Amino acid sequence: MVKLIAFLKRKPGMTMEEFKVRWVDVHCKISGQMPGLLGYKVNINQPHQPDNQEPTYDGTAELWWHSVADMEAAFVSDIGKQAGADADEFAELRYHLYTDEYIIVPGP
Repeated sequence: MVKLIAFLKRKPGMTMEEFKVRWVDVHCKISGQMPGLLGYKVNINQPHQPDNQEPTYDGTAELWWHSVADMEAAFVSDIGKQAGADADEFAELRYHLYTDEYIIVPGP
């Protein structure tokens, strides 16, 4: 299994609330339909951060597929292309990191 972690930074002038609504309530309706997608989580930054530092990114997404080939096929599908174009509408920066996940303590 492969996990993609996407790091996003909102467009200038967009509030965190606008960013959250646009990503979670609008974008995920498109991106959540990508073929072969096994799981999808979005994480939006909290207002309180360590040492009150401004984070480099405003949020992350975690997406799972059976393989890198399945993931890459999803991104070149029609819905994958729509999702990418839509993300460009609200994100100034998107960075993708392909990972292998190791669960040390299962979450709730």
